[in-house]
Amino acid sequence: MTDTFSRRQIVTLLGGLGLAGMSSSALSAPSPKPKPKADPTPVLPVTEGRLRVGVIVPVKDDPFYKACADGAQEAATQIGTLDMAVAAPEKRLVREQALFINGFVKQKVDAILISPIDAGLLAPLCKRAMIRGIKVVSFEQALPANSRMAHVDPVSSRGKAETFLQMLADDAKDGGDVAILAGARNGADGQGLVSETMQQWLKPAYGKLKLADTLYDNDNEKAGYAAADFVLRQRPNLKGLLVFSPAALVGAAQCVSDRGLAGKVFVTGFGRPATLKAAMSAKAVEYFATANPVDIGYAAMQIAAALARNTMTTGTGSLVTAGRLGQIALGENSIATLRPFVVDAKNFDKYADLY
Repeated sequence: MTDTFSRRQIVTLLGGLGLAGMSSSALSAPSPKPKPKADPTPVLPVTEGRLRVGVIVPVKDDPFYKACADGAQEAATQIGTLDMAVAAPEKRLVREQALFINGFVKQKVDAILISPIDAGLLAPLCKRAMIRGIKVVSFEQALPANSRMAHVDPVSSRGKAETFLQMLADDAKDGGDVAILAGARNGADGQGLVSETMQQWLKPAYGKLKLADTLYDNDNEKAGYAAADFVLRQRPNLKGLLVFSPAALVGAAQCVSDRGLAGKVFVTGFGRPATLKAAMSAKAVEYFATANPVDIGYAAMQIAAALARNTMTTGTGSLVTAGRLGQIALGENSIATLRPFVVDAKNFDKYADLY
């Protein structure tokens, strides 16, 4: 849930940057000004020859965003001549992120990394930051293309689909019936991801896997459990369940475990490690795809540093050498898309308490 934050308040903040136009209120009698609050933005040191980057996440103490910040710090340390500071609202409030953007602009940082709570509302502030020469890179949630220089997308629908089919084929080597538990029929997963998965399914390597059914509107744990229970009753010889939603994956895995089918019906999809401890322990899920937040933050910082140093350009096909991730290419609308990360029994403990 985002807080109520009007465009009038955005204009007020733009005024704080000295960039907003005059309004009719400028002609009215002056009113008493409230005592200004202390700027909550962390202060970055000013050191000649070192880049200064502000990182803004949606909320404090969320393990996912902590891991994003850890990845950004890893990249900053490897780059060497770069100082970064993380700004995180105590609660998921757009106005707090807006204040942090304003604060970093006042500090004249070289770049801002941001996962916006409300991309539409924060876009004007980010656009004004770029006018001041600050490189803006969004990650996870994309800012509009005209209000950032690049965006790091955790995973694409194609990347998910490719990974899903590889995992299914590795486990169900003899083939068999598989059901898909998708999100809303008219949503991104219900349309794009189902379509991409079907495209991957046409490859000869997956010929033994048969699509038994596709069930929609599975976006939470309860729905995932109910859908899994339904399809298992309808198709007792089912070999696999492919679940698109992290929450629904938890429910589907619990259903398979409750029915004593762990190890007999393969359950996989897109998940978050911290929510799948019971499923992995019961072997209802053996491995699954996820967006690695450490890599998201790491890639975003590498791109921001390259932009700030003018060693890369934006636009389709532009390349950046991103440390341990190798070369990353920007796609359409200057979006860099990472590959899904597969979590299995070997690395699960490393990530289970991370996010």
